[in-house]
Amino acid sequence: MDFSLVIPVHNGAAVLGETLAAVQRCQPAPREVIVVDDGSTDGTAWIAAASGSRLVSLEGPVGPATARTRGAQAASAEVVVFADADVLLPADVFALLDDDFASTNAAAVQGTFSEMCPFPNYCSRYKNLYNRSVINALPDWIDTTFTSLTAVRRDFFFSCGGFDCNIATPSVEDRTLGRNLVRAGGRILLDRRIEVVHKKRLTLPDLLRNQFRRSRDLAKLLLRNRGESRSTREAPPSFDRRGRFGTNAPSTMARIPVAYLGALAFVMACLGVDVAWALGMLCAVLFLGLVFPFTWYLAKRKGWGFAVLGMPLNLLDAFVSGAGIAWGLFDFVVRKRRY
Repeated sequence: MDFSLVIPVHNGAAVLGETLAAVQRCQPAPREVIVVDDGSTDGTAWIAAASGSRLVSLEGPVGPATARTRGAQAASAEVVVFADADVLLPADVFALLDDDFASTNAAAVQGTFSEMCPFPNYCSRYKNLYNRSVINALPDWIDTTFTSLTAVRRDFFFSCGGFDCNIATPSVEDRTLGRNLVRAGGRILLDRRIEVVHKKRLTLPDLLRNQFRRSRDLAKLLLRNRGESRSTREAPPSFDRRGRFGTNAPSTMARIPVAYLGALAFVMACLGVDVAWALGMLCAVLFLGLVFPFTWYLAKRKGWGFAVLGMPLNLLDAFVSGAGIAWGLFDFVVRKRRY
């Protein structure tokens, strides 16, 4: 089976060269590497051309969903592999993908993240481990995609509708591919053997900003899904046997109201409401219980010092995620902004 690798990039000159160098080490190699330059103003196009990649230039930026779609249109192989410009592919990725497609009836194959993080700062390592843990906790057959590494049969990509190109910013546009694949009857295999190294450096403001935007856009995506299901008389997107939608486990969602209720109890206690202290302690115990599985995961990987430091960050993440969801609901329902 042959593969076309599609890499969308906007002003990615700082990371693209290393990404393409990793691709050149892949054995077997893909039939072609297509770099979609989404209106870059740095040296992205020169780096792509110098590597021997096929360059597709867009007047943009138009967003990663449209850029990936244009790359898929230019692809000639049977399977289109989407990868981000800031990931390093393992050398055996195309051999593993060939095995997956040959041995299963998968319409798409999803990779995961390596435990290795190129950056030493805490937020980068924390978020990398978080992404890895939530993806690896999914079942073998999933209902979502992450374009850090997603391979799709080209014919199925176009017949199912591909990405929602109305999403013009990098956020949840990759989830829409998974939604459309599943709705069209396609199966998505999670291959945990395919681990990419994510070269994303995150400061605390970066992490919180990204989490707010992603939570906001995911809330709007879920509302659009429900509206589309009602209008077409389809069943709404289903949960798998573990009660997830995408990668959001029930415990991940439950910690958000618990965090806000605990904050309210703290304010009430400061105002002299006696029962608020008991409510606050209950919320603290519940929150610790909800985040314990991930805290334990961090402790096994990086030690208890690293894990304990992650608990207040997890609490802050819950507050930011809740604010993002609330803004997404307000934007969709009150302001009538679907995207």
